[in-house]
Amino acid sequence: MGGNGTDEHTRFAIERLLAPGDGWRALVRELVARCPDDDPLDLVLALIDAAAAIESNFGPGSHAHEAVAHGYRCAALLALDLAVMQRLGRRCGKASDLFAYWQTDPYFLHL
Repeated sequence: MGGNGTDEHTRFAIERLLAPGDGWRALVRELVARCPDDDPLDLVLALIDAAAAIESNFGPGSHAHEAVAHGYRCAALLALDLAVMQRLGRRCGKASDLFAYWQTDPYFLHL
């Protein structure tokens, strides 16, 4: 991996997932806003990389266990949005295309 700032996105995701509180809820929306021209699948990969990095660095009973689950959940839901967009024939080549889709499925807009 590593193209188009993916490593930077992964670092950002790790920071947000490990931050105290529920800031992780806005993570997907913030990633899209930070890199509107990137391939949205790069964001899915960054979220998976972030969750995997946390998982490999912290034991199952640690405080970071929830961060791992949140990271994988965000990646899965973002990937699902992209799959639905594709099936509906909606543009989904750039991360910013998600904002238009989220007008009809606002889950990530209200987190």
